[in-house]
Amino acid sequence: MTFRVYPKVNIFLKIVGFEAGFHMLNSRFVLAQGSLYDEMCITQKDSFCIKGDFGCEIQENLIFKAKCVLSEYLSQQGRETLGLESLHIEVQKRIPQGAGLGGGSANAGTFLRGANEFLSLGLREDELVGIAKHIGADVSFFASGLMSANVSGKGDRIESMQESVLECEIYTPSLFCNTKSVYKAFADSIRDKSRQYSLPTTRWFCMESKEILESQPDVAELNDLFESACVCYPYLKEVADELGQGWYFSGSGSSFFKLKGEG
Repeated sequence: MTFRVYPKVNIFLKIVGFEAGFHMLNSRFVLAQGSLYDEMCITQKDSFCIKGDFGCEIQENLIFKAKCVLSEYLSQQGRETLGLESLHIEVQKRIPQGAGLGGGSANAGTFLRGANEFLSLGLREDELVGIAKHIGADVSFFASGLMSANVSGKGDRIESMQESVLECEIYTPSLFCNTKSVYKAFADSIRDKSRQYSLPTTRWFCMESKEILESQPDVAELNDLFESACVCYPYLKEVADELGQGWYFSGSGSSFFKLKGEG
């Protein structure tokens, strides 16, 4: 059984506080169903196996973590977990890493949905989202099956946004952005009082994504992590200047995106 794994883009990303060791955010996640996607093939063999160019040990892989969390959830429900232990997962990676597109989280969320379908587990979407919260910050969105959502908390609270499908063009420079480094630079800017946390974006939560982008062309105003990413990786500022107006910054970078047909 083969699944396409699409990335997400952040229409806006505002950091509104810090709680229990995590930055709290307000954001709009949109699934970018274009030509960029991973392919995940799920089959059954003798033992659990993950194949793909992930660049990390299996214990650090979010698919492996998703399998462990799902297995624990099923055990708590008194359900059989043997089927999980014989899954063979092969991923053809195309979504770049360190790009602000949520590739690892997308793989984990798609695995949850794929395993649910492949093994006929019958888990509801709210159950999948609940399981995803224990895997990683952005996994809940990808486990939800939503095309667009308002996201808050540490990325684990999602609310469906009903809006027109957004077609995006994504540009990723040859630059890996380390998420922890970018968030540390942001935290340093809060600590030295060169910036403040943003106010909650209740108005943007009510607006369609296209309307938000067209009303606010400033990349740094839409994404609180852009300036911090530029501190860590000055080349990003050159990329932004070269791309020009109409291009926006996703996550902690390094990808930019624009609406198709614009500019």
